[in-house]
Amino acid sequence: MSLLTKWLESMHVDIKITNKCSRKRNVGSTCSFCLAACNQGAISYSRQSIVIDTDQCTSCGDCVIACPVSGIEGLAFTREFENQSLIYNPAYSPTVKELLIYKKRGLLAVQIDTTPINQQWETTLQQTNRILIDLKLTPIELEQKANKEILSRRALFTSVQSGGKKLAKSMAPASWKMEANEWNLANYYPETQFYRVELDKDKCTLCKACFTFCSQEVFHLQDTFLQIESDKCVNCSDCTDICLEDAIQIQTEIKERSELHEPIHQKKCQDCGQSFHSFQHETEKCPICVNRDPEWLSPYQ
Repeated sequence: MSLLTKWLESMHVDIKITNKCSRKRNVGSTCSFCLAACNQGAISYSRQSIVIDTDQCTSCGDCVIACPVSGIEGLAFTREFENQSLIYNPAYSPTVKELLIYKKRGLLAVQIDTTPINQQWETTLQQTNRILIDLKLTPIELEQKANKEILSRRALFTSVQSGGKKLAKSMAPASWKMEANEWNLANYYPETQFYRVELDKDKCTLCKACFTFCSQEVFHLQDTFLQIESDKCVNCSDCTDICLEDAIQIQTEIKERSELHEPIHQKKCQDCGQSFHSFQHETEKCPICVNRDPEWLSPYQ
């Protein structure tokens, strides 16, 4: 096996799960975007850990793109671009999220040769373009590859026979190099919300667990209202997983961004005397005292 081939197979070291990962932050997390995106069976997890099998990983970057909280570091080596076109490759299928981000980074077309795109690519492109049209943006076009010889990345590697990883990363134009924190769709469409965060006020106790655990800072508690910024939501399920009351639902909804202000009441707990917030004016006990066994000592005394 050549040194170049060995090096190409070793590129899995560029994929790394960071502490942003929902499953690393919460043992009750149900997030499975990376597992669903990995076609190599390289990702596995339990309640205690999440692991990338480096023998199976090909560093394709699909998991990096799929992670809603940018919890995986690495580059998508399988994506190739020429100028402002994404080169069609039937070896993988892009996601709607991915194409929407590329669009904001300047993508104009998907470049194809004589072979028509497969059904998965076509469906994703159609879904993406419907969203772009709704957002009053120009759709991504199909573009016939020019009749000229384009040196592939592998051919270029073979021709130079050296250069290491630094050279590999330089093959894609600098404008298309995507780091982990650049796969957040909300950052590219600040005037649009892609999800709606629904809160059941009859169930919610305003215990604040979801406020502190939400990495996107969707929830903001003020003196007289709870502010919910659905435009920041990335559908990571962190809030729904941490909520003990099952009071939060995330719905797909693409529309102009909006803020929801839910009125709240500031109260004083009749048991422990601590201040707390509630949606219900008649509530007299804070969430801790409501759930506390009456035989237990109060944590505030």
